Amino acid sequence: MKILLTLLATSLAIGAHADDLDKIRAKGEVIIGVRDSSPPFGFFDKSHGTVSGYDIDFANYVVRKLGVKPVFKTVDPADRIKALKDGRVDLVFASLAKNAEREKEVDFSVGYYVSTQKLVAKKGQFKGLLQLDQMTVCAPTGTTNARYLKDLSQTVKVVALADYAESFNALRDGRCEAVSGPEATLLGNLSKMPNKQAYEVPDVPIASEALGVGIRKGEKRLQQAVNEALADAETTGEAAKIYDRWFGTGAAVQLPRSFRISR
Repeated sequence: MKILLTLLATSLAIGAHADDLDKIRAKGEVIIGVRDSSPPFGFFDKSHGTVSGYDIDFANYVVRKLGVKPVFKTVDPADRIKALKDGRVDLVFASLAKNAEREKEVDFSVGYYVSTQKLVAKKGQFKGLLQLDQMTVCAPTGTTNARYLKDLSQTVKVVALADYAESFNALRDGRCEAVSGPEATLLGNLSKMPNKQAYEVPDVPIASEALGVGIRKGEKRLQQAVNEALADAETTGEAAKIYDRWFGTGAAVQLPRSFRISR
């Protein structure tokens, strides 16, 4: 009886001090927040009945390095950080841009993608940043797009919608003149539009930002483990393979890789 009580007390003590990495390994699984309407980063793949994309491939690689199984849970753009803070997910692989404001609420991994923010609009309609003053631009709620636009123009009208799918529907229906977002996401959604030839993504950068894995604040061991896995992906060449799969020759969105993952 004494031995049993001692073992129970030890178990409770370990549980009380266990961090997220210990809990994930004890469960044998990690709950990952992902997007399901943001191609090519995260989208629902009807042919396989699951989520696919650049974010998903990196999530799977990191999970293999952690030695556990992934459980994917879709999150809306506006809910990504809250889902992490509330404990509904353990990690966020959901096109989450790193910035000082967000780093007050959650921790981030090293960047695994560098994104250029641009606009998609009807061909010939948008040629320079000065035009923003008279424009109505759609963007998903909970993204950094509105802040970047407001930094450039005090009079631009930003319409916040649920996600990129709804934003592109609004563009098609004439409820806005442009959609703001990462170039790759804009091109990915544009490739699925039936009248895509009527639109373009002009080479007018709005901002540049790195995407990172969202991690609960203070979980340093988990952050280190994720960073080590991402660095390993770069060293082994897996990061370049994932990039080529989604942005290389033959992909719906083709963009040159201009960055490396570094610690």
